[in-house]
Amino acid sequence: MNYIGSKYSLLPFLEKNILEFAGPKTAPTFFDIFAGTGIVGHRFKRLGFRIIANDIQYYSYCLNRACVGIHREPTFTGIKKDISCLTSSLPPDGTDLVLGYLNGLEGVEGFVYHNYCPGGTSGTEYPRQYFTNENGKRCDAIRLQIEEWRKSGKISDDEYFYLLASLIEAIDKVANTASVYGAFLKHIKSSASRPLKLQRLEIVPARKPQKVYNEDGASLVDRFPHDILYLDPPYNHRQYCTNYHVLETIARYDNPQLYGVTGLREYSRQKSALCRRKEALNVLEDLVRRTPARYVFLSYNNEGLMSEEEITGTMERYGRVELRKKEYARFRADIDRENRKYKTNGVIEYLFCLRKSRAEKKGITT
Repeated sequence: MNYIGSKYSLLPFLEKNILEFAGPKTAPTFFDIFAGTGIVGHRFKRLGFRIIANDIQYYSYCLNRACVGIHREPTFTGIKKDISCLTSSLPPDGTDLVLGYLNGLEGVEGFVYHNYCPGGTSGTEYPRQYFTNENGKRCDAIRLQIEEWRKSGKISDDEYFYLLASLIEAIDKVANTASVYGAFLKHIKSSASRPLKLQRLEIVPARKPQKVYNEDGASLVDRFPHDILYLDPPYNHRQYCTNYHVLETIARYDNPQLYGVTGLREYSRQKSALCRRKEALNVLEDLVRRTPARYVFLSYNNEGLMSEEEITGTMERYGRVELRKKEYARFRADIDRENRKYKTNGVIEYLFCLRKSRAEKKGITT
């Protein structure tokens, strides 16, 4: 996904520097408290860490529940027989069979079509075209089928979130937006005209149990023991809940009341204080103070709401801080390229590395 603050290109930088402080044998539990799309947790799970992932956005929870929480490829034994009776060609395994079946469903006019597509919103107060009519209908058909399978008990929780994560990634690839969902484009771009297609997810096997949560990170930071706390908070005023509200609705499929040109859903409980200059530093200090982790790593950059000096001064109250830096291309939505001017094409990515002088033991509540 083309995601604000994605660490995909920075994974080698993060891996190299974090492993200089702690590895899976010396600090086995890695808490990714603002997990986003799960890129970091997925990488460090592969390295042998036990991952705890959390994000307040439900679409993020679905992605992490799949890429972090699932330990083996799903088999879909509960629906393989039913689907096999409906198709003449049999893919090699259950996952391919189920994905192929969902990709072949006839579209239906559901919530996505009626609220985010030009055909469904034509003649309304707020015409929208986040997706083509065809992709909106396909999304509705797939989402409804996934929910029906779960309610009937034909798929497990792991299989349910596997399919939801695949749908979220697939629908994002054909979104008619400038990378985020704060607005839709006036004309259908080429990538949005391609047909929606679910694809397999990469599942990393693991022997150790992983945990995935969908809560406010502050409520979790001292709830259970962990060795590493990794923080990748919002860097500026952009709220993720407003920039990815369409994915949130597709993930929940809860028929919310939408409002405004862009079709926002109610999001007041998902707003982050880290997007507000006056509150961000206090939130950071509270997390660092309360975590039982021995190591705290904070990803940030030189254009964030908190300055390098403020962050260093705050974290130094709790131990020794080292700062690693890397020049990095800035995130730009397509609309930014047309309408905004930047002083530079890149930013300096920070990784603040704190070795706490004392990690207090906390009570365990899982």
